[in-house]
Amino acid sequence: MRSKEGDDTESLSLPVDLIIEILTKLPPRSLSRLICLSKLWLSIIHGKYFNDLYLTRSSTRPRLLLHRYCHDTRRSHYSSLSSGLSLGDSITLPGCQISPPVRGLICCVDHDSSIVVIGNPSTGQFLTLTDAITDKIFFGYDPVNDLYKVLSMYFVHDIDGSVVLEKSQVLTLGGAQESWRVIECKYPYYPGTQGICHNGVVYYGAWSNLTDRRSVVVGFDLRSEEFSLITLPEDVQIVSRFESDLVRYNGKIALVNVSLTRKFDLWVLMDVKKHEWSKYSVVAPTCDFFRCRGTIETGELIFEQLYFGDQFSILYYDPKQDKARRVDLERSGDTTSSGRKLFVDHVESPMFLPRKFIH
Repeated sequence: MRSKEGDDTESLSLPVDLIIEILTKLPPRSLSRLICLSKLWLSIIHGKYFNDLYLTRSSTRPRLLLHRYCHDTRRSHYSSLSSGLSLGDSITLPGCQISPPVRGLICCVDHDSSIVVIGNPSTGQFLTLTDAITDKIFFGYDPVNDLYKVLSMYFVHDIDGSVVLEKSQVLTLGGAQESWRVIECKYPYYPGTQGICHNGVVYYGAWSNLTDRRSVVVGFDLRSEEFSLITLPEDVQIVSRFESDLVRYNGKIALVNVSLTRKFDLWVLMDVKKHEWSKYSVVAPTCDFFRCRGTIETGELIFEQLYFGDQFSILYYDPKQDKARRVDLERSGDTTSSGRKLFVDHVESPMFLPRKFIH
């Protein structure tokens, strides 16, 4: 299609629409090699139209994302898993604190070096955001303005020993700002779960008062950059960051606590404005120690193994048909891994992360 490198006068044997159709069926790492073919292919693959089309189609076949943290190297390893549970593309990033994937991108922080990293497991690329003095990081996407944002929070101990929020900062990827921007949060709280981005809002569980550990869900609107508090049902508590988490349940946000028995409850947020929750009681198909990670597009509940030896197990459970299937993943000699965590609804993204992604 071209006579020599750099020649953009190639005679196309295929219309552009058909080329785009073909490219959307290729894996992202193959696309990274095709951008060298010509300026036309480069402009197509890097274009917003192609990226949005690719993500739309990827969302119909979401994958699982497996995170492994190595304590010795203080680095995180991410691998995507197909529906057949075969390990796909992977990426290695510094740091241990992570945020769930957002439209194919992930975010993690290395507290020792104050570095926040944005990565794309599908392309193997990442970019580094410096000058992030932070204790907690949350990552989300504003669909109205088509912007990714990172929320960073720093906490200090007050004179009475309580933990208070010292500073909240936001950085917009691809926005007009050049550095972290301080924003105001009028609510005292300390985050207790991971954050989940849903319809332009990042939700996470928190304790609004560490003295009596009153539990709430915080919502951070990525468009207005304002915080709100959502009350939980009476007697529903966030136990700890190891035992409580927010997950996706059939397209909604839900709070789940680790249970030492087969029975556990999912508290599903039905109405954000009215603070209405519904309880769904589930009896897991095993008495082993598994943690619920939410549902996938088939309606199956996904469980990850809490304690593991030579292998890591994933459990799929269909509550309607009361059927379960278990898949064991080998550790592949990763003897220094100090923990693993599974994320659902990860999609392959063709987005490239050059330095100019942050203006």
